[in-house]
Amino acid sequence: MRHVTLDIGVGGMSCASCVASLEAALGRVPGVLDVNVNLATERATITHDADVTTVQALAQAVEDAGYQVRTEAVTLPIHGMTCAACVNTLERGLRKANGVLSATVSLATERGTVTYLPAVINAPGLQEVIEDLVYEVPGITGPTEDVEQKAREQEMATLRRKFIVGAFLSTLVMVGSMPELVPWWPAILTNHFTLWALTTPVQFWVGGQFLRGFGKALRHGTADMNTLVTVGTIAAYLYSVGVGILLNSMLGGAAMAFNSVSVVANSLRLRRSTA
Repeated sequence: MRHVTLDIGVGGMSCASCVASLEAALGRVPGVLDVNVNLATERATITHDADVTTVQALAQAVEDAGYQVRTEAVTLPIHGMTCAACVNTLERGLRKANGVLSATVSLATERGTVTYLPAVINAPGLQEVIEDLVYEVPGITGPTEDVEQKAREQEMATLRRKFIVGAFLSTLVMVGSMPELVPWWPAILTNHFTLWALTTPVQFWVGGQFLRGFGKALRHGTADMNTLVTVGTIAAYLYSVGVGILLNSMLGGAAMAFNSVSVVANSLRLRRSTA
């Protein structure tokens, strides 16, 4: 038995239920001995028998559970290849390296493209693997910075941008839902069709991550925070559309429901953007 500990960056987790779900999914992979998932750092530490399972199987288990494995790709110029056997040797050697998910080498262009887990191995590490196989890497074309940190920063920037847009739309919906408190508010912004139009992007764009998470959880027969948020907001949204448009006499109730959809969805987006 060859015990190997693997550290994987994981995206898409939002609560303790996500942690339990991912740990259970990884624990079912043959050869896995121990799993620890940390929500705060968004990492999964896995101890497994390398003779029984592979890094690729573990990454696939994370994806199948509805979460994203943080990976990076790099293109390496490789000198010293002369035939197809050299290509096969390089691809096999790279795929055996801990943290490598896939490797494709081209004899014609003298380049190799490798997809890997940046928490386990980096581009200089891949260069060492290739040089150990007696080939040369004259230079590296690709990122050498902390790609996981960069990915997290990009994700947080997107979340904050969605929150700002959602906060603006939610404010319009909230004020438009209470015309008796703000009689000077433009009548067009209290119309139920307007409230519907303002709420829809909050529900499906700002809250899109929750909807995608719910879909993945549904496919795997599990439930998490995404399920709770989606069921609640979709129910309020559909009620508002049905009542506000089909039963105009109940417009007040519909407006308050649109209000609830916008505020709840965007408040949870704020929680994610400041986590």
